[in-house]
Amino acid sequence: MPAMLNQSTLCFATLAVPDLAAAEAFYVQVLGLQVSRRFAPTRWISLDVDEQGGAGLGLIEDPLMARPSPASMLDLMVSELDALVARMPPQVTLVEAPGPTLWGSYKAVIEDPFGNRLGLVQCSPQAAVRDTGQPGKNE
Repeated sequence: MPAMLNQSTLCFATLAVPDLAAAEAFYVQVLGLQVSRRFAPTRWISLDVDEQGGAGLGLIEDPLMARPSPASMLDLMVSELDALVARMPPQVTLVEAPGPTLWGSYKAVIEDPFGNRLGLVQCSPQAAVRDTGQPGKNE
């Protein structure tokens, strides 16, 4: 039987960026991520985003592929959202200030230096979406 996607776990996402050094500086210095691997021939690095090593974020330098879209966003779980946002340098674009979401988490949205949107999400154990059974009417 083939593997079913709904039984899978996302373990890695890769963003194309026009300048790998600038991207690495942002993700390491501003967000506090750690570089776990480098592959110089393709100008690619891997950053750990999960303390247990279960998920990673790749950055690859490719100016032709690096086209951020405001309709796309990568959400990252954080534990101290307000403290993280307060420490951000003034040049970081804050798209949405920290605030509660409809599903019970606490979230801010920023942009990296290239316009990629990042959701910074602090979840509570009680955070859950209650399905009302009506499209677009979940609580």
